[in-house]
Amino acid sequence: MDDNRVTARNIGDVYRHIYKNETSSRQKIASDLGISLPTVTQNLNQLRDSGLIFNAGEFESTGGRKANMLSFVPDAKLAIGIDITHTHVAVVLVDLKLNILDMIKTHVLFADTEEYYEMLAGHVEILLERGNVDLKKFLGVGITLPAIVEEENNRISYATVIDLPDDFYERMKAKIPYPLRLFNDANAAGWTELKARGKQQPMVYLSLSNSVGGAILMNRVYTGRNWRGAEFGHMTIVPDGRKCYCGCNGCLNAYCSAKVLSDFTDGDIKQFFHEMKVTGNKGYRNAFEEYMHYLAMAVNNLRMCFDCDVVLGGMVGACMEEYIEEFKGIAQKLTPYEDNADYIKICSFRTEPSAVGAALYFVDDFVRTI
Repeated sequence: MDDNRVTARNIGDVYRHIYKNETSSRQKIASDLGISLPTVTQNLNQLRDSGLIFNAGEFESTGGRKANMLSFVPDAKLAIGIDITHTHVAVVLVDLKLNILDMIKTHVLFADTEEYYEMLAGHVEILLERGNVDLKKFLGVGITLPAIVEEENNRISYATVIDLPDDFYERMKAKIPYPLRLFNDANAAGWTELKARGKQQPMVYLSLSNSVGGAILMNRVYTGRNWRGAEFGHMTIVPDGRKCYCGCNGCLNAYCSAKVLSDFTDGDIKQFFHEMKVTGNKGYRNAFEEYMHYLAMAVNNLRMCFDCDVVLGGMVGACMEEYIEEFKGIAQKLTPYEDNADYIKICSFRTEPSAVGAALYFVDDFVRTI
């Protein structure tokens, strides 16, 4: 391997070490990566000159001279994520730490029109302008959709929640002059959750939004052979049950989408939980208890299949914290193996996880390839 390639590899490894640990020292980098101190120093100088790292202070002394604390510059690179649903659009600008620096959320019905696509492109430009973003720092735009997306080809293979055209990517690419990628919304949200938890271990993410989806995470998103992995919303919960938007009967989506609850409050899921708590509305409470009954069946099935944590996410998951112990009690009764349901978790990333996940693709790609 020639010297230039070795140097490039070393610089990337040093940056990834700092990024993964958030803070590090010259000595620890050299020890962990097996690189000489002079080489580490050279790499750190280049990363500092490039504006990618900075001195964040000093570590506590362990008996000798205090080591300089090194960290990465969060806004050295930025990306935008867009989450498109049937009823609204959320657009976020995030940094390398996945901090949401700015956001636009618009309640608008999806429409396959030039005006709608121009609105999306316009929101991107507004965030870039408001943030005074240097385009040299800008990595790209990710879009999440309630659809089965062949992510490698940016191709939509199945969409019924919203009526997406076959050439959606091409039409958006013509309006957004930056690197662009498409993703399934639940996969993106699951990946964000895994990053937020900082644990690279098996996890099932159940997205409970206006459509039910999910993600299987085993250090990466498992998409399946046909990009249909974790389509939990179309598991049959009740044979010959309620009609699902997919045309089948008894799907989980028909019993546990957020709309089952939010339709009581004009589509506002937070308002549903607020009114149920404040007013003690018995009708709302009965609807929620029925919702938890079917949700527990699904969660137990996922536990039986994957034997790992099941994380409740999406719009409903973000509102479940106050009721999680009650829900665990319902779910625990369904399993013959365990005397508790502590494997059920509430999502830790609750602000536009799908949109952030779309931007996360570009963040990960930058860190991986630097």
